[in-house]
Amino acid sequence: MSPRPLVAALAVLLAGCATLGGANYYSVDEEWQAGDQLEAQLRQQLPLTNDRTLTRYVDRIGQAMARQTELGNRRWRFFVVRDDAINAFNVPGGLVYVNTGLIENVGSAGELAGAIAHEVAHGAARHGTQRLSKAQETNAVAGVLLGRSGGVERIAAQIAAQGAFASFSRADEREADRLGVQIMARAGYDPDGLADLLERLAAQERGGGVAFFRSHPLSSDRMAEVRRLARAYDGQRLRTTDGEFASVRRRAAQL
Repeated sequence: MSPRPLVAALAVLLAGCATLGGANYYSVDEEWQAGDQLEAQLRQQLPLTNDRTLTRYVDRIGQAMARQTELGNRRWRFFVVRDDAINAFNVPGGLVYVNTGLIENVGSAGELAGAIAHEVAHGAARHGTQRLSKAQETNAVAGVLLGRSGGVERIAAQIAAQGAFASFSRADEREADRLGVQIMARAGYDPDGLADLLERLAAQERGGGVAFFRSHPLSSDRMAEVRRLARAYDGQRLRTTDGEFASVRRRAAQL
């Protein structure tokens, strides 16, 4: 597969967060090993920024979020993509990519933390390999596809190939929102930041389209539910911003 189709496929599946229920045929070890393969490919194909300030900032927030999950003992990696599209996405195996366009367009550190927490939640819930497992169940040659010959390389290739058929469910987004709220609060961030982000992007979507909602569909009740869940943490003096955010946003806008 040439670089451009591979990135397109991954962007559809993994930017996304498609959620499908049922069994997950892939172990956590297999998923994280496949993540190593996918990260190596994406490093060659995505315009990752070499701005260490941006990368360290996003990584610091991301690692704080990942530590709050059941997979916090795994290796998580966070990257900044030099892309004006307002988007972020999770790749199976503990990989999260955040576009400079998203950093530039959020209103606070809390909103950016909300986006990252949402992607970490998708990864911790293992939505990518759940989706792949569901696709295998409905494949007439599932028994062949699920064979372990080829090992991790086969799994990574299947993740990339199935990206072309990704679809996104409201159930997945609701689960990622619910987990994201919990993750944010545990990491010391006000989960209202996620609700603020959704409201901000919804307003921009009405003005001409936001990539984030093409991979993370916004249902009519999603913002209200996030706001309701966040109320459980009112009065806990959780952070909404920090001293670095303004300069980080300026740096992202200049790339």
